[in-house]
Amino acid sequence: MIETVDGRGAASERVGEGRRERKKQQTRQALHEAALHLVEEQGLDGTTIEQICEAVDVSPRTFFNYFPSKAAAALKLPESGVEPDVEARFLSAQGELVPALCEVVGSSMDVGMDRHRIKQLLMRRPELLPAFSQWMGSVREQLIELAERRAADHDEAVRAVSLVLAAMNVLVHTRATPDRPGAARLLQALDGLVDVRAARMSDPDSSLEA
Repeated sequence: MIETVDGRGAASERVGEGRRERKKQQTRQALHEAALHLVEEQGLDGTTIEQICEAVDVSPRTFFNYFPSKAAAALKLPESGVEPDVEARFLSAQGELVPALCEVVGSSMDVGMDRHRIKQLLMRRPELLPAFSQWMGSVREQLIELAERRAADHDEAVRAVSLVLAAMNVLVHTRATPDRPGAARLLQALDGLVDVRAARMSDPDSSLEA
């Protein structure tokens, strides 16, 4: 009888946790949508955190539980660059360092940020760029710290992360529709970066003839 009660209690607790998590995600999405609408309409400087909170009916204290700034809310930047389960897979992976890092970064491309949407928003509202650049810098440092745990040394970790992020930058400026997992596309872009190292310069007169 006690086991049955305990089992019901555990099940009830899991249901409660699931509801709380859904509520958190709903609040985060509502804050993002309100911030995006206001920034698109009024600009970043013309929008206040109080206005965003009023639109969602939450307090500024609650806002900062989800986003560090109104720009981050408008861009819907993830709280972390690497999810715990992705980090765990990397730390237990075998093989080469760079492909393993491509799996880490590619996972966020598959299920995380909509980079095309963010790119379009940054083009419309360039005042959001500093916040995005700061976030990218923090993600880079997080990736380097993670890579160091499996790399030969700090310098190797920096080079590996820089190479993967350069490949991601290539993909951001590629118009092709994603048809494969992010890690595979990153590796292909990375191979292209390595191949271009040996590219020969064309005849200086050929461009004039064209």
